Amino acid sequence: MLAASPEVRPHYETDRDPAPFIPFVQAVGRGEKLKRDLTYEESVEALRQIVEQTCSPAQAGAFLIAQRVKGEAVDEVRGFTALLRAETIAQIRPRVEGLLDLAVPYDGKVRSAQLAPAIATVLAESGLPVVLHGDEGVPTKEGIGPGPVLRELGVADDLEPNAVQLMIEAVGVGYLSATHFAPQWHALLPLRRQFGLRTVLNSVEKLLNPANAPYQVSGFFHGNYIERLRAVQTGTKRSYIVQGEEGSIEMAVGRKSHVFAEDEADDLILDPDALGHQERVRVPGPADAAGHAALNAAVLADAECDATEQVCLTAGVILHLFDLAQDVPDGIARVRKVLKSGAARARLNRVAAASPA
Repeated sequence: MLAASPEVRPHYETDRDPAPFIPFVQAVGRGEKLKRDLTYEESVEALRQIVEQTCSPAQAGAFLIAQRVKGEAVDEVRGFTALLRAETIAQIRPRVEGLLDLAVPYDGKVRSAQLAPAIATVLAESGLPVVLHGDEGVPTKEGIGPGPVLRELGVADDLEPNAVQLMIEAVGVGYLSATHFAPQWHALLPLRRQFGLRTVLNSVEKLLNPANAPYQVSGFFHGNYIERLRAVQTGTKRSYIVQGEEGSIEMAVGRKSHVFAEDEADDLILDPDALGHQERVRVPGPADAAGHAALNAAVLADAECDATEQVCLTAGVILHLFDLAQDVPDGIARVRKVLKSGAARARLNRVAAASPA
């Protein structure tokens, strides 16, 4: 007896008109001789259609993967960032001096410790208020970001933007969740999880600067890619890129970390020997947010551990970058003093207390 024929499914149908987006896919997806970078104006319109979901998921996926293969151009990243900042995110403007946008990867950490909360707390206590921002379940790593760690430390990570602005003004630290300040961006997560690859979206989200901070430190990894990003940082006065752990801002003790300035002449390369660091020290990432939170709490309690050394180095460098320390050793010494005095732990307590119930 013959087997029944398989059910014939109808062709994929959509109410979206594919024509407006096709030129963008063609531009970045043609062969080696015909592919080209998008102009700034084209980049703005392409991402507008992706964010507003007026193109199909298939078109958005084809575009993002083809662009990854081609390599993102400066004008493309600049156009994407401008569109998002101007039209899709809820911006805040805390009334504080010298706010730092600490722009860590939204896809978090899986191999190393997420220490951005401790670093932010130490910096705020040292005179540099900090805004953090992120999301959860972001591909490709879907690792631990600062939001879940702050939550475990008793700090609200799901506040509306206006509430975060008040927190920064009151206690010098705040966390913006993309769920609230960038809901259209957050809505792209199901699409992004289909690729299994990083795309330009992983870079652009670190450039959102939703609090319009004059200072910015962002984390990236690949050196060649970083060179293209010097010109697109969004600190309104001064920005730096750190080639840190897992592409984040934590600088490893004993590693020759590179800090990229907007002008190559102002780059900083850490010399481990000059800092008295003889061996590369890794701080492994715990299995869950509670474990990361415990590490952050230990640092702020001035525990003698590798995580404390990494926070001292990272925060010390940042204090130097923004003229709150004469040099890196002076910055490290200032951080150690803040930890030893108990002021950093007290600052975290105030941040938690300022979180609305």
